[in-house]
Amino acid sequence: MDSSDRSERLATTTRRRVLKAAGAGVGLTALGTTASTGQQSDYWTVVALPDTQVYAKEGTPYGKDQTQWIADNADAENIAFVSHEGDVVDHGDNDAEWQYMDEAMSTLGGVVPYATVTGNHDYATLWDRNSSVAKYREYFGPSRYEDRDWFGGAGPTAGGEGRDNLSTYQLFSAGGYDFLHLALEWEPPGPVDDQSTTLGWAQSVLDQHPDRATILTTHSYLRDGPQRRTREVQEANDIGSKGQTVWEEFVAPNNQIFMVLCGHWHDGTGKSSGEAHQVSTNDDGSSVYELLANYQTRDDGGHGLLRRIEFRPGDGSDAPDRIMVRTYSPSTDEEQTDDDSQFGFDLDFDARFGSSSPGTPTPDTPDIPTVTFQQGTDGYSGTTDTVIRAAEPEASYGTAETLSIDGSDPEGSGSTTQVLLRFDGIIGTDGGQIPPGSDVKQATVAIATSDEGDGAAVHRLRTEWSADSTWASLDGGVQTDGSEAVSDAVARTGAVETGETSIDVTASVQAWTNGAQNAGWVFRPLGNNGWDIQSADSAIPPTLTVSYTPSETLAGDADGDGEVDTDDVDRLQRSIASEDVDIDRDAADVDGDGDVDIGDAVAARNLAGDNQ
Repeated sequence: MDSSDRSERLATTTRRRVLKAAGAGVGLTALGTTASTGQQSDYWTVVALPDTQVYAKEGTPYGKDQTQWIADNADAENIAFVSHEGDVVDHGDNDAEWQYMDEAMSTLGGVVPYATVTGNHDYATLWDRNSSVAKYREYFGPSRYEDRDWFGGAGPTAGGEGRDNLSTYQLFSAGGYDFLHLALEWEPPGPVDDQSTTLGWAQSVLDQHPDRATILTTHSYLRDGPQRRTREVQEANDIGSKGQTVWEEFVAPNNQIFMVLCGHWHDGTGKSSGEAHQVSTNDDGSSVYELLANYQTRDDGGHGLLRRIEFRPGDGSDAPDRIMVRTYSPSTDEEQTDDDSQFGFDLDFDARFGSSSPGTPTPDTPDIPTVTFQQGTDGYSGTTDTVIRAAEPEASYGTAETLSIDGSDPEGSGSTTQVLLRFDGIIGTDGGQIPPGSDVKQATVAIATSDEGDGAAVHRLRTEWSADSTWASLDGGVQTDGSEAVSDAVARTGAVETGETSIDVTASVQAWTNGAQNAGWVFRPLGNNGWDIQSADSAIPPTLTVSYTPSETLAGDADGDGEVDTDDVDRLQRSIASEDVDIDRDAADVDGDGDVDIGDAVAARNLAGDNQ
């Protein structure tokens, strides 16, 4: 993935009142074959993977079965995120165990955002945080995720080789809500007012994202026997925080944290141990859902049991919506139905996920430039769109007024249709354009939906196409392989209803202002109920609205003449070839990596557009 992709963030900002419970998340395929009676298509799912140490140690198929099931089923179950609860392996210094889990977790790459946390077994010496974490870093450190658009970052960085950057955070969206996930190391040290500590770093992440509802995962937090938060630190050097401290100093004061996931604990009785859940009330009077799952003492380490945490709009009894927790094994295709394995919570998603913490002042937002692009409005004529159909591979639909994204068209055929959409000429130095290098604050595509359907996964394109393109000319449709289109979806709409559908494409527009090729998007179907939208040739063309802050330096303007054109590309290429030529190095470093190289020349060429 090129460096411009790193600025992308997967986000859909429309709330339930707009999409009416459109529940798809980002980066997904489908969870298994065990849909329960009455299951709706508009829910979305977070999967929790309990301790996998037994699978890694014994080399059994269960850990790989778990992730393969997620990859095979992410669209059908609308899986928005996967969180591993720690103890990835049993012996932290054993390469074979790490290689097993590396292979298992790699199945999720490009499919769904995910995270791991350290458990006590993931250190070279059990229970000793001061022992080596080199293997964990090698296989599951920040470098594993740094090119993923949903990866937020790692911390803290206090200078300790064995301690730095063991915690991470991720950004994802589902059901029209924006979420933050915090993956904190085993017994995360504090205090919260010291950013050199894990809890202090985590607090700074929350402060940077106050409007995102947050899930916290850490290895040891809630016990199953007795059921309560931990009251002591188990780490050999007494470095870290007990669960009760994490609650009192970090979770309870931060209203945006609505769920805590953990593993580690089991009461040792075997077949029924390793599960607990409770609802606690934080300092603002809001509910926090605390869930423990760890099946390592059960036969074969639990036969691959995992947690499916389903967010179900409109399914509540005492409140509008419901979180339903289900425990399922992909290996045995069996679901646990006892009260500790299957349970739920009623709440109001809009109230809990849709705004920042009560009592937290909303900072004043200064007016920033906003531009709108719509075919036929204010002289703009740069929108291109079409549908490509597997059933008619040679047919062109460049002038069609209605475009359909469908997994089976004609009905029952299993033949796919994809929609391609692009707004040309949006980056530049003329009035009404977005200046190169701008910081994109918000970019939204509004589409008129003429017939409800299952919606689409929206991926940024990297291949050239035109209104006359066909399924055949694109060699069997667009593949999200990283070459024809970016593998991670920019957004997934979930089920959509008639009316206006808004899609957050901030990540894509940011990539384009940073010099990535603007080839638009491909809309790939999320199901067999086709989604019909109005095209650029219809009475209601798609609209792209972008708010941004201009950069002080015009990215790509190597010669400093106030525009990006062929002269800049030529000057960049000559400089890269070690010719003696003057360039503005800040402007020439389009991708911001500190070097001026061929990638910057390509980015400048993309930014030059019609000025070549």
